[in-house]
Amino acid sequence: MRNLVLTIFALFALGATAQAQALTGGLKAGVGSSSVSVRDVTSNPAEYANKESVTSYHAGAFARLNILGLFVQPEAVFTQTGGRLESNPNASLANRVADIKFNRLDVPIMAGISLGNLVRLQAGPVASTLLSARQDGQNIKSFMENSDWGYQAGVGLDIQRLTLDVRYERISRNYDDPGNQSNYDLANKQILVSVGLKLF
Repeated sequence: MRNLVLTIFALFALGATAQAQALTGGLKAGVGSSSVSVRDVTSNPAEYANKESVTSYHAGAFARLNILGLFVQPEAVFTQTGGRLESNPNASLANRVADIKFNRLDVPIMAGISLGNLVRLQAGPVASTLLSARQDGQNIKSFMENSDWGYQAGVGLDIQRLTLDVRYERISRNYDDPGNQSNYDLANKQILVSVGLKLF
């Protein structure tokens, strides 16, 4: 068993050595189109649908390990996102518009395949920590789960030290409204475009 483990480790080490710059990392930043939808999961049939997407922003750092044409890329990203909600016309509540804003610390763990050291196909989970949440300027963070999971999937491009990524993201959170005795599933969806710079 020990010899097998050592052999596997040696193969991965050789594969990593054969790849130019097996370990890379740097900084990234970008913008996105963000929307929010809410579904009441209690007996109340009211639903809120996305009325208008808003511009989101993100910035952070990444590291990438390349082995035999595959890669794993963990990231740490500060994200400012949100959306505008309008209640469903068929719901029991009167129509109203609400502006939702979030600040989050997201940790995507992307994995994928590199095609010709140029194009990357990638997907992976996102661990998301809520830093702040506001609805029409009012603090609603205490009503929401602090941590949750989502996912990202997309395509990337590497041009020397520059990186370009386009991804789709979805993260859902539980939202308790004790005033209305309701429990909501709040989904934040984004199309993200980011540019990165490899520092090593």
